[in-house]
Amino acid sequence: MTNLLYAIMGLGGTCVIIKLGVNGMYRKLVRAAGQMGKSEHPLMKMLLKKFETCYQLKMGVENVEVFVDKYLNSYKKAGIHLYTWEILGEVLFGITLLTSLLSNLYITVMEYDRRTVISFLLIGIAMCGLIILEDIILNVRFKRQQLMVEIRDYLENIYKPRLENQVFRSEEMEEYHREYFEEERAQLDELLSMKQEEECPFTIEFTTEEEAIIEEVLKEYIV
Repeated sequence: MTNLLYAIMGLGGTCVIIKLGVNGMYRKLVRAAGQMGKSEHPLMKMLLKKFETCYQLKMGVENVEVFVDKYLNSYKKAGIHLYTWEILGEVLFGITLLTSLLSNLYITVMEYDRRTVISFLLIGIAMCGLIILEDIILNVRFKRQQLMVEIRDYLENIYKPRLENQVFRSEEMEEYHREYFEEERAQLDELLSMKQEEECPFTIEFTTEEEAIIEEVLKEYIV
């Protein structure tokens, strides 16, 4: 009976460790997704590359949620899909619970001594209770949702508009930038002219190098 007791403890302990590992994976992914544009995480880089390729081929991405879900479900750690790690933790919890219940039923039917019955009962409750408490504290499902939101927010609200402008409205954007730049340059010239009249009795002339610097500064804030 001692081996059966150790088996319950081993199953419960393995389940706890796997759930901690899954939580750690999601925490890293959420941090990487929070700075997706600069992240070096393999999954984030792959998502950006795949997303960009769809627009370079002029196909676009209509359903970003499905796109993200597809590649997130294909993400592997130690050769096993992340979603499989999640399921494995749930399966081990179920096995631990079932083994504990069947063991207590067997001991009761076989009329073992009271001490043995109490030991199995307490161990079963302790292991299952620990796993349930771990689930509540870690809340892996929320972390998965948070990860999805972070990735979709960047792709839909930042990256998608940028790629659409570059691929589908490139001429339009170039014309807009050119017009906007000319307008800003005219306003700058007017301000400089007014400043000269107010403060300087002489004319300020810019060198070719100074004009280039001014243009670079304007472009930096316009584009």
